[in-house]
Amino acid sequence: MEPTPDLAFQKIKTRRVFEEICEQIRNRLSSGVLKPGDKLPAERELAVEFKVSRPAVREALRTLEISGVVSLRKGVKGGAFIRDGNPAMLTQSLQDLMFLGTVSLRSLAEARVLINQMVIRLACERATEEDFQAIQENIDFIESSDDLLHRANAGVLFFRLIARATRNEVLMMLVDSLGDIIRVVIDRTGRRARPELVPVRRNLLKAMRERDAETAIKWMDEYLNTVHRELESDPIELVKPGRAVAAVAAVARKTPGKAAAKPAVAAKTAAAE
Repeated sequence: MEPTPDLAFQKIKTRRVFEEICEQIRNRLSSGVLKPGDKLPAERELAVEFKVSRPAVREALRTLEISGVVSLRKGVKGGAFIRDGNPAMLTQSLQDLMFLGTVSLRSLAEARVLINQMVIRLACERATEEDFQAIQENIDFIESSDDLLHRANAGVLFFRLIARATRNEVLMMLVDSLGDIIRVVIDRTGRRARPELVPVRRNLLKAMRERDAETAIKWMDEYLNTVHRELESDPIELVKPGRAVAAVAAVARKTPGKAAAKPAVAAKTAAAE
Protein backbone atom coordinates (compact mmCIF):
# COMPACT_ATOMS: atom_id res chain seq x y z
CA MET A 1 0.00 0.00 0.00
CA GLU A 2 1.43 3.37 -1.04
CA PRO A 3 1.67 6.34 1.36
CA THR A 4 -1.25 8.73 1.24
CA PRO A 5 -0.19 11.75 -0.92
CA ASP A 6 -0.80 15.46 -0.37
CA LEU A 7 -1.16 15.41 3.41
CA ALA A 8 0.10 19.02 3.47
CA PHE A 9 1.77 18.87 6.88
CA GLN A 10 3.14 22.19 8.17
CA LYS A 11 6.52 23.13 9.57
CA ILE A 12 6.71 22.54 13.32
CA LYS A 13 7.03 25.70 15.44
CA THR A 14 6.23 24.39 18.92
CA ARG A 15 8.78 23.41 21.59
CA ARG A 16 7.15 20.01 22.14
CA VAL A 17 7.68 18.82 18.62
CA PHE A 18 6.20 15.32 18.86
CA GLU A 19 2.91 16.67 20.26
CA GLU A 20 2.51 19.00 17.31
CA ILE A 21 3.13 16.11 14.94
CA CYS A 22 0.45 14.06 16.72
CA GLU A 23 -1.98 16.97 16.57
CA GLN A 24 -1.50 17.48 12.84
CA ILE A 25 -2.02 13.79 12.12
CA ARG A 26 -5.16 13.79 14.27
CA ASN A 27 -6.39 16.87 12.40
CA ARG A 28 -6.01 14.98 9.12
CA LEU A 29 -8.10 12.20 10.63
CA SER A 30 -10.86 14.56 11.73
CA SER A 31 -10.96 16.24 8.31
CA GLY A 32 -11.18 12.90 6.49
CA VAL A 33 -7.85 13.28 4.65
CA LEU A 34 -6.61 10.21 6.52
CA LYS A 35 -8.82 7.14 6.93
CA PRO A 36 -8.48 3.70 8.58
CA GLY A 37 -6.06 1.57 6.60
CA ASP A 38 -4.11 4.50 5.12
CA LYS A 39 -0.34 4.31 5.30
CA LEU A 40 1.60 7.34 6.49
CA PRO A 41 4.75 8.42 4.65
CA ALA A 42 8.01 6.83 5.78
CA GLU A 43 9.72 8.20 8.88
CA ARG A 44 12.38 9.93 6.79
CA GLU A 45 9.77 11.60 4.55
CA LEU A 46 7.76 12.78 7.54
CA ALA A 47 10.88 14.31 9.12
CA VAL A 48 11.57 16.25 5.90
CA GLU A 49 7.98 17.41 5.52
CA PHE A 50 7.63 18.46 9.15
CA LYS A 51 11.20 19.85 9.12
CA VAL A 52 12.06 18.05 12.34
CA SER A 53 14.41 15.28 13.43
CA ARG A 54 13.61 11.63 12.83
CA PRO A 55 13.64 10.88 16.62
CA ALA A 56 10.84 13.45 17.02
CA VAL A 57 8.80 11.69 14.33
CA ARG A 58 9.55 8.33 15.94
CA GLU A 59 8.35 9.58 19.34
CA ALA A 60 5.14 10.93 17.78
CA LEU A 61 4.40 7.65 16.02
CA ARG A 62 4.97 5.69 19.22
CA THR A 63 2.61 8.05 21.07
CA LEU A 64 -0.04 7.55 18.41
CA GLU A 65 0.48 3.79 18.60
CA ILE A 66 -0.07 3.78 22.37
CA SER A 67 -3.21 5.87 21.83
CA GLY A 68 -4.52 3.32 19.33
CA VAL A 69 -4.44 5.72 16.38
CA VAL A 70 -1.74 4.01 14.32
CA SER A 71 -0.32 0.53 14.01
CA LEU A 72 3.45 0.24 13.47
CA ARG A 73 4.44 -2.75 11.35
CA LYS A 74 7.92 -4.04 10.60
CA GLY A 75 9.29 -5.56 7.41
CA VAL A 76 9.27 -4.76 3.73
CA LYS A 77 5.55 -3.98 3.74
CA GLY A 78 5.71 -2.30 7.12
CA GLY A 79 5.22 1.29 8.19
CA ALA A 80 2.72 3.36 10.12
CA PHE A 81 -0.93 2.58 9.29
CA ILE A 82 -4.07 4.30 10.53
CA ARG A 83 -6.01 1.80 12.65
CA ASP A 84 -9.68 1.01 12.65
CA GLY A 85 -11.46 2.27 15.74
CA ASN A 86 -10.72 -0.05 18.66
CA PRO A 87 -13.14 0.14 21.64
CA ALA A 88 -10.71 -2.02 23.64
CA MET A 89 -8.57 1.08 24.07
CA LEU A 90 -11.33 2.60 26.21
CA THR A 91 -11.40 -0.51 28.38
CA GLN A 92 -7.61 -0.46 28.77
CA SER A 93 -7.59 3.25 29.66
CA LEU A 94 -10.23 2.78 32.37
CA GLN A 95 -8.36 -0.21 33.72
CA ASP A 96 -5.12 1.78 33.91
CA LEU A 97 -6.88 4.63 35.71
CA MET A 98 -8.27 2.13 38.21
CA PHE A 99 -4.81 0.67 38.93
CA LEU A 100 -3.33 4.17 39.24
CA GLY A 101 -5.97 5.04 41.81
CA THR A 102 -7.44 7.85 39.71
CA VAL A 103 -10.82 6.13 39.69
CA SER A 104 -12.13 3.60 42.18
CA LEU A 105 -13.76 0.27 41.51
CA ARG A 106 -16.76 1.59 43.44
CA SER A 107 -17.07 4.50 40.99
CA LEU A 108 -16.79 2.19 38.00
CA ALA A 109 -19.54 -0.04 39.41
CA GLU A 110 -21.75 2.98 40.10
CA ALA A 111 -21.19 4.30 36.58
CA ARG A 112 -22.12 0.88 35.22
CA VAL A 113 -25.47 1.03 37.03
CA LEU A 114 -26.24 4.56 35.82
CA ILE A 115 -25.24 3.89 32.21
CA ASN A 116 -27.28 0.70 32.09
CA GLN A 117 -30.30 2.67 33.30
CA MET A 118 -29.93 4.93 30.25
CA VAL A 119 -29.42 1.89 28.05
CA ILE A 120 -32.61 0.28 29.31
CA ARG A 121 -34.67 3.41 28.62
CA LEU A 122 -33.40 3.65 25.05
CA ALA A 123 -33.62 -0.10 24.43
CA CYS A 124 -37.26 -0.10 25.55
CA GLU A 125 -37.98 2.49 22.88
CA ARG A 126 -35.91 1.07 20.03
CA ALA A 127 -35.68 -2.70 20.49
CA THR A 128 -37.16 -4.88 17.76
CA GLU A 129 -38.69 -8.33 18.07
CA GLU A 130 -35.40 -9.70 16.73
CA ASP A 131 -33.58 -8.03 19.65
CA PHE A 132 -36.04 -9.50 22.16
CA GLN A 133 -35.69 -12.95 20.61
CA ALA A 134 -31.88 -12.81 20.78
CA ILE A 135 -32.03 -11.85 24.48
CA GLN A 136 -34.57 -14.63 25.13
CA GLU A 137 -32.33 -17.24 23.51
CA ASN A 138 -29.38 -15.94 25.49
CA ILE A 139 -31.27 -16.32 28.80
CA ASP A 140 -32.43 -19.83 27.81
CA PHE A 141 -28.83 -20.83 27.14
CA ILE A 142 -27.60 -19.46 30.48
CA GLU A 143 -30.32 -21.38 32.32
CA SER A 144 -29.59 -24.65 30.51
CA SER A 145 -25.79 -24.63 30.66
CA ASP A 146 -23.81 -26.23 33.47
CA ASP A 147 -20.48 -24.89 32.16
CA LEU A 148 -19.31 -21.93 34.24
CA LEU A 149 -17.18 -20.43 31.46
CA HIS A 150 -19.97 -20.72 28.91
CA ARG A 151 -22.39 -19.09 31.33
CA ALA A 152 -19.90 -16.28 31.94
CA ASN A 153 -19.46 -15.61 28.23
CA ALA A 154 -23.21 -15.67 27.71
CA GLY A 155 -23.63 -13.29 30.67
CA VAL A 156 -21.36 -10.78 28.94
CA LEU A 157 -23.39 -11.20 25.76
CA PHE A 158 -26.63 -10.55 27.68
CA PHE A 159 -25.57 -6.95 28.37
CA ARG A 160 -24.20 -6.49 24.86
CA LEU A 161 -27.49 -7.59 23.31
CA ILE A 162 -29.44 -5.09 25.39
CA ALA A 163 -26.98 -2.32 24.52
CA ARG A 164 -27.16 -3.27 20.83
CA ALA A 165 -30.91 -2.68 20.95
CA THR A 166 -30.26 1.03 21.64
CA ARG A 167 -28.64 1.43 18.19
CA ASN A 168 -26.16 3.75 19.92
CA GLU A 169 -22.54 2.71 19.40
CA VAL A 170 -21.22 4.93 22.21
CA LEU A 171 -23.48 3.30 24.79
CA MET A 172 -22.50 -0.10 23.44
CA MET A 173 -18.81 0.67 23.96
CA LEU A 174 -19.38 2.00 27.48
CA VAL A 175 -21.45 -1.04 28.48
CA ASP A 176 -18.77 -3.37 27.11
CA SER A 177 -15.86 -1.54 28.73
CA LEU A 178 -17.35 -1.26 32.22
CA GLY A 179 -18.69 -4.80 32.09
CA ASP A 180 -15.30 -6.17 31.02
CA ILE A 181 -13.51 -4.54 33.95
CA ILE A 182 -16.07 -5.69 36.53
CA ARG A 183 -15.98 -9.18 35.05
CA VAL A 184 -12.23 -9.58 35.53
CA VAL A 185 -12.44 -8.33 39.11
CA ILE A 186 -15.23 -10.84 39.77
CA ASP A 187 -12.99 -13.53 38.27
CA ARG A 188 -10.27 -12.77 40.81
CA THR A 189 -12.72 -13.17 43.71
CA GLY A 190 -13.64 -16.68 42.53
CA ARG A 191 -17.35 -16.07 42.38
CA ARG A 192 -19.84 -18.89 41.95
CA ALA A 193 -22.55 -19.17 39.33
CA ARG A 194 -25.74 -17.29 40.25
CA PRO A 195 -28.78 -19.22 39.00
CA GLU A 196 -30.98 -16.91 41.10
CA LEU A 197 -30.28 -14.18 38.54
CA VAL A 198 -32.01 -16.09 35.73
CA PRO A 199 -35.54 -15.05 36.83
CA VAL A 200 -34.26 -11.48 37.23
CA ARG A 201 -33.14 -11.58 33.60
CA ARG A 202 -36.53 -12.95 32.53
CA ASN A 203 -38.41 -10.27 34.45
CA LEU A 204 -36.19 -7.62 32.91
CA LEU A 205 -36.90 -8.93 29.41
CA LYS A 206 -40.63 -9.11 30.12
CA ALA A 207 -40.66 -5.45 31.13
CA MET A 208 -38.67 -4.51 28.04
CA ARG A 209 -41.15 -6.31 25.79
CA GLU A 210 -43.92 -4.31 27.45
CA ARG A 211 -41.89 -1.11 26.86
CA ASP A 212 -42.05 -0.52 30.61
CA ALA A 213 -38.72 1.22 31.15
CA GLU A 214 -39.19 1.96 34.87
CA THR A 215 -39.87 -1.68 35.74
CA ALA A 216 -37.06 -2.87 33.49
CA ILE A 217 -34.66 -0.46 35.22
CA LYS A 218 -35.76 -1.83 38.59
CA TRP A 219 -34.83 -5.35 37.52
CA MET A 220 -31.52 -4.19 36.00
CA ASP A 221 -30.64 -2.38 39.23
CA GLU A 222 -31.43 -5.51 41.24
CA TYR A 223 -29.25 -7.59 38.93
CA LEU A 224 -26.25 -5.26 39.07
CA ASN A 225 -26.53 -4.56 42.80
CA THR A 226 -26.48 -8.30 43.45
CA VAL A 227 -23.35 -8.73 41.31
CA HIS A 228 -21.54 -5.66 42.66
CA ARG A 229 -22.39 -6.19 46.33
CA GLU A 230 -19.40 -8.38 47.13
CA LEU A 231 -16.78 -6.51 45.12
CA GLU A 232 -13.68 -5.65 47.09
CA SER A 233 -12.47 -2.07 47.40
CA ASP A 234 -8.90 -2.68 46.21
CA PRO A 235 -8.78 -3.91 42.59
CA ILE A 236 -4.99 -4.22 42.63
CA GLU A 237 -5.31 -7.14 45.04
CA LEU A 238 -7.93 -8.76 42.83
CA VAL A 239 -6.42 -8.45 39.37
CA LYS A 240 -2.78 -9.37 38.94
CA PRO A 241 -0.63 -6.72 37.23
CA GLY A 242 -0.07 -7.47 33.56
CA ARG A 243 -3.40 -9.17 33.05
CA ALA A 244 -5.08 -6.77 30.68
CA VAL A 245 -8.82 -6.52 30.99
CA ALA A 246 -9.06 -5.90 27.25
CA ALA A 247 -7.26 -9.19 26.54
CA VAL A 248 -9.54 -11.18 28.83
CA ALA A 249 -12.58 -9.44 27.34
CA ALA A 250 -11.52 -10.60 23.87
CA VAL A 251 -12.49 -14.14 24.89
CA ALA A 252 -16.09 -13.11 25.37
CA ARG A 253 -16.04 -11.10 22.13
CA LYS A 254 -15.69 -14.39 20.22
CA THR A 255 -19.07 -15.55 21.48
CA PRO A 256 -21.53 -15.77 18.55
CA GLY A 257 -23.45 -12.55 18.05
CA LYS A 258 -26.94 -13.92 18.57
CA ALA A 259 -27.89 -16.37 21.28
CA ALA A 260 -24.48 -17.69 22.40
CA ALA A 261 -25.45 -21.18 21.31
CA LYS A 262 -21.78 -22.17 21.09
CA PRO A 263 -19.68 -19.84 23.21
CA ALA A 264 -15.95 -19.83 22.50
CA VAL A 265 -13.92 -22.05 24.79
CA ALA A 266 -10.71 -20.38 25.96
CA ALA A 267 -8.54 -20.05 29.04
CA LYS A 268 -10.48 -19.82 32.27
CA THR A 269 -11.60 -16.27 32.82
CA ALA A 270 -14.53 -15.03 34.83
CA ALA A 271 -17.14 -16.64 37.00
CA ALA A 272 -20.66 -16.22 35.69
CA GLU A 273 -22.65 -13.23 36.81
